[in-house]
Amino acid sequence: MDSTDYRQECLRLLSDTTYYAPLTQDPTKSLLSQIKIMVEEAKGNAWVTFREAEFLVTTHLRTPYFYCLPKIHKGILPPPGRPIVSGTGSLLEPLSTFCDSFLQPLVKKSSTYLKDTKDVLNLIEVINSTTSVEALIILDFESLYTNIPQAATLQVVEAALLQHPWTSPTPVHFVMHCASLAMTQNYFQFEETLYHQIRGTSMGSTFAPSLACLYMYQFEKLFILPTENPFFENIKLWRRYINDILIIWQGSLQTIDSFTNWINTLDPFLRFTAHVSTTQVPFLDLMIQIVNGKLVTDTYHKSTDRNSLLLYESHHPKAPRDNLPFGQFLRLRRNCSTAQLFEAQACELEDKLRHRHYPTKIINPAYKRARHNHREALLAPIMREEQVRLTCVSTYTPMSNTV
Repeated sequence: MDSTDYRQECLRLLSDTTYYAPLTQDPTKSLLSQIKIMVEEAKGNAWVTFREAEFLVTTHLRTPYFYCLPKIHKGILPPPGRPIVSGTGSLLEPLSTFCDSFLQPLVKKSSTYLKDTKDVLNLIEVINSTTSVEALIILDFESLYTNIPQAATLQVVEAALLQHPWTSPTPVHFVMHCASLAMTQNYFQFEETLYHQIRGTSMGSTFAPSLACLYMYQFEKLFILPTENPFFENIKLWRRYINDILIIWQGSLQTIDSFTNWINTLDPFLRFTAHVSTTQVPFLDLMIQIVNGKLVTDTYHKSTDRNSLLLYESHHPKAPRDNLPFGQFLRLRRNCSTAQLFEAQACELEDKLRHRHYPTKIINPAYKRARHNHREALLAPIMREEQVRLTCVSTYTPMSNTV
């Protein structure tokens, strides 16, 4: 994608007045004043600690910047863009991070929640012991983050906070004040123009996934999980990783079209697309296959993936470079549910590592170590002790050890 096409795609996205509005003046000074007043009140009432108050008020401001990631997997030229706002160091990002510390625990309590690939693999182990699978459906959203309505999402968030036991000295109304500012006053720059996001939340904001998940869980509680759902008997499993939904379907495949049509009538802000198969579907970084009514998993690679493994000669510390092959082989050992699938994937990975100049003396021991790991142990939860430690982050240099 050349720079002209990229710029035109960014401008095309920003010209959609459903989502964005150009600003005639910089809102930073006004917003900073509001945040200072709000945080001073919270500090005076002991709703936040001194350190939290200090964190919430950014002194060295950076204007958030808009960019887009080309969706090359769509097979469209020039590819459409996924809008991202880089908010690191910006005025509203601390508010987003602060709110997310309260929202994340609520998201994880959702009955439809999937944490990661490992969570999916453990779920599949349970499914294989209890269920015979006929068909799989993957539901995806069209631009979930930018489509969730701001007012309704904030209402859902407040209701979720109020429904759970509250032990924090920070009152719910203060968290909601922070969330409202961070969501409804989101602004950013592209080239020389400032924009205000008037619908949804920006991908790149810390609490954007939590907002989307809570809004989606409310949707699920209203329409999917109740027995009044006309397709309740067909849906044997419904689990979601942010905006990707895995469904185990039982019954006539002809009714799936009726199901997708029905689900697209339930919320004017949500649009779903469905991928249905009786053989295999990709989900996260897994290819989930149906074999004799049971689910088998392999590692999934998109057709647009390239060998982007770190070059062995890269100017990085030696330990991460030497340990990278083991980490990659271990991921395959965990994802692949049979030894045959693991061996096939390991051969491909070995070729990729050699193309990135990793020596045999690093590759072979890494493969053997990973192969000898029991998959059951890799799927077991890891209990880590929380350690409070001071971290010093600096730019890497070979002279670091002498400092």
